[in-house]
Amino acid sequence: MNLFKALSVVTITLALFSIAKAGNIPGPKPKPAGDLNLWIVTSDSPGYLQEWLNTPSSQGDELKRLDVAKPEQPVVTSFLVTGFTPDQYGNISTSVSFAFLDPNGKVVFNERNYSKVSGKAPKKLSFIMAEPALNIVLEKSDPEGVYTIIGIAEDLVNNKAVRRSYKIQYVKN
Repeated sequence: MNLFKALSVVTITLALFSIAKAGNIPGPKPKPAGDLNLWIVTSDSPGYLQEWLNTPSSQGDELKRLDVAKPEQPVVTSFLVTGFTPDQYGNISTSVSFAFLDPNGKVVFNERNYSKVSGKAPKKLSFIMAEPALNIVLEKSDPEGVYTIIGIAEDLVNNKAVRRSYKIQYVKN
């Protein structure tokens, strides 16, 4: 796997014509302060998640996640954090680490403190997307099978952590 392609953190401006399968699930619900949670969301479009975050819940809160990826297709992975605890000044600070595992469970690549959520705490319960998103591109030389993305969010204010994983099927046909 080309590590440069896999860890590209620059904004992707591509016209995508995807034949990948996406699964629809009910949208997640934000958690109150102190109840840290993490959602891993995959898409073939860098703008999809931002669009979902900006859509009023009255228009539906269904979330589409990429379930199947094809060769050379971008798998844009975002980490949504909620339930962060503000400090005495109303600021939040959360770090997200990740690992990407191949179908045999072997770590392909990982990075501690890859993305962050920081700044003033929102006034209402909400999700914040950790920046940057993780962009993965599987190549024809990569083995078919189920890959796993593991994310660990750490609330640096109250020292809580939560671990979540997401599986994505890679097929060459």
